[in-house]
Amino acid sequence: MEKIRKQTEDAVKSMDEIRKQTENTVKSMDIIRKSTDDTITDAIIEGIDITRTFKMGEVEVRALRRVNVRIRRGEFIAIMGPSGSGKTTLLNQLGLLDTPNSGKVIIDGSDTSRLSDSEKGKFRLHNLGYVFQDYALLPELNAMENVYISLMMQGKSKTECESAAAEILAAVGLGDRLQQLPSKMSGGQQQRVSIARALAHSPEVLFADEPCANLDSETSKEVLDLFGKFNQEKGQTIVMVTHEEWHAEYADRVIRLKDGIVQE
Repeated sequence: MEKIRKQTEDAVKSMDEIRKQTENTVKSMDIIRKSTDDTITDAIIEGIDITRTFKMGEVEVRALRRVNVRIRRGEFIAIMGPSGSGKTTLLNQLGLLDTPNSGKVIIDGSDTSRLSDSEKGKFRLHNLGYVFQDYALLPELNAMENVYISLMMQGKSKTECESAAAEILAAVGLGDRLQQLPSKMSGGQQQRVSIARALAHSPEVLFADEPCANLDSETSKEVLDLFGKFNQEKGQTIVMVTHEEWHAEYADRVIRLKDGIVQE
């Protein structure tokens, strides 16, 4: 009987050990699954081995050399580097304004290298926003019309477009200038309209290529304060090219380029 009792106790201990090992395995799997989920959902943009070359006569220029970048959802990123380092070229790849010679860009889980040109156009229209240094406003349209024209291209009604345009223009401090033409606005005001247009459809990512290049320091600060506001309050992901160190202070992280290679 004593022998049987001991065997039973040993069997129970073995079962306890197996159960404990099983629980630890399950916990480990949960940790791995959570880590994987975080990796999948955390990145809004991934640039993988991006290479871009240009032909200048007989000379081939390598603007980007197997660049790898990963931008998290809600991050404010500044891209910096000397002139000719590939800053705008990288932004154009990440923003689907150009196509790399090799490598790919994944945005919110979508492998954009598999999209046709027309599909990329639709993707940009619905998911991305752009701010350029020259404002790119239509001179014959007033502030509200410049903003809601992109919304109308998405198939929204005129009433929806006007309401959304008025709301975002008010958010950038131009609620009293809805009917004003670009020619009657300062450079800073025009850039605010450009920002409103880019944000009107709540894009996944806002791309800004040297948005303060044509502005003085005070107006630049106002524009950057707006970017900071939308990033902090709305969780807006922003990718901005700049050559000014103090502009980059608004960013969460800086990606530095030199000769088409990421230095960070």
